Parts: sequence; C-alpha cells; structure tokens
Amino acid sequence: ELRHKWAPAVAGYDIAGKSIPAQSVGGDYFDFIQIDEHRLAFCLGDVSGKGLPASLLMSNVQATLRSHALMGLTAQECTSRSNRLLFQSTSAEKFVTLFYGILDLRDHTLLYANAGHEHPIIVSAKRAVLRLSTGGIMLGMLEEFPFQNDTVALNPGDIMVVFSDGVTEAMNADQAQFGDERLQEVIMSHEDESASVLIESIVDAIRSHAGATPQMDDITLMVVKRNRG
Repeated sequence: ELRHKWAPAVAGYDIAGKSIPAQSVGGDYFDFIQIDEHRLAFCLGDVSGKGLPASLLMSNVQATLRSHALMGLTAQECTSRSNRLLFQSTSAEKFVTLFYGILDLRDHTLLYANAGHEHPIIVSAKRAVLRLSTGGIMLGMLEEFPFQNDTVALNPGDIMVVFSDGVTEAMNADQAQFGDERLQEVIMSHEDESASVLIESIVDAIRSHAGATPQMDDITLMVVKRNRG
C-alpha cells in the first residue's frame, strides 16, 4: 500500500516523500534527482487517469525529466521540453500536472515551475504561508507554451509541502473535501516534527477526515524542511 522513495541526506535539510496509490498501480510519482553537489531537483507529477496506462505514461515522463535535469536545464526548460515530448507522443486526452523544483544548497533558493499542479505550500518559521503557483498549464495540452519559472528563498525553519490533488480532494461521507485549510493546519501543528513524521500526520488527518469513505485518488506528498539554526 505504501510507497516510500529514497530521500537524499542533505546537510541542513530534512527531506521525505511518500505515495499511497488508490489502485495497485498509481498515476502519481515523485522523484529526487541529484544534479551535482550543490543542486538537488525534485518533482511531483500526476497523470490523467489511473492504473497501468497512467503508470506507464508517468514512467516515461519521469525518465524524460531525469535526463533533462542531469543536463543542468532550468525549471522552465525542463518543463517546456517535457511538455513538447508529451504532446508529440501521447493521445489528446492524456496530460500531466507537474511541480518541478531545483534547490540550490549554496544560497538556499528554490527555482521552480508549476505546470497546472496543486500549488505547493511553504510555511515559514513565522507561520507566513506562501503558495508556489508560477509556471503554466498542464503538460501535453499544447505543443508550445511559454512556461515560466520563479525563485523563492528557503529560510531556516521553513517547511515546504508538495502534494497531489488526492490530498486536498479526499472526500468524507458528506462529500466535503479535506481542503487546503485543513492541510495548512496540520503542517502548522506538526511544524517541529521530522519530514517523515509530518507526512504520516497529514496522511492520518486525511484518513480521519475520510472515515469509511474509500480512497478514490493517489495520495502523494513530499516535504522539504530547512533546519533551524
């Protein structure tokens, strides 16, 4: 049921990720890519559909992103090239939402592009909330699109949570979604815990909210915490 992925040990940071597929094979994926000794890329994607076809498509996207990342391309360039390849190689109804970020460990900045994905949350040590929205449309919709990237700082004590829509759209018996507000509350109430424990706390909160309502979509989370001091 639970899919953990190797998370890199990065000095000054606590990083974790987890995916819980709704079916035996999921259409979400997340990845960590060590570009060089100073830069770590990470991404979280959600392909349209579920099951094996979605999983196979996501495997292709993952391989493409890895090759582009290791070429040292910017977030915008990686997103644009992946979009073009996806458009040219798939049917019209197939598309992917993607968040792609490059963490520079020298100046603690994150260069990112968001292609139609849920807006990741950064909660600062002072409890200010920032949403990462710059980017463009979902991958695979148009062959050419002027994707953008943006840069944000990760300061000591900042917590970034990247997630799929299976997190915020998890339903209970009354058809109420888990939602962004509940997610932010969980992050803030567990801000002193490790990245992996924070993920488990979010998953527990989702399950408590859903009750007996079955999981309808993949639940995928990545947490990047910059240590205090």
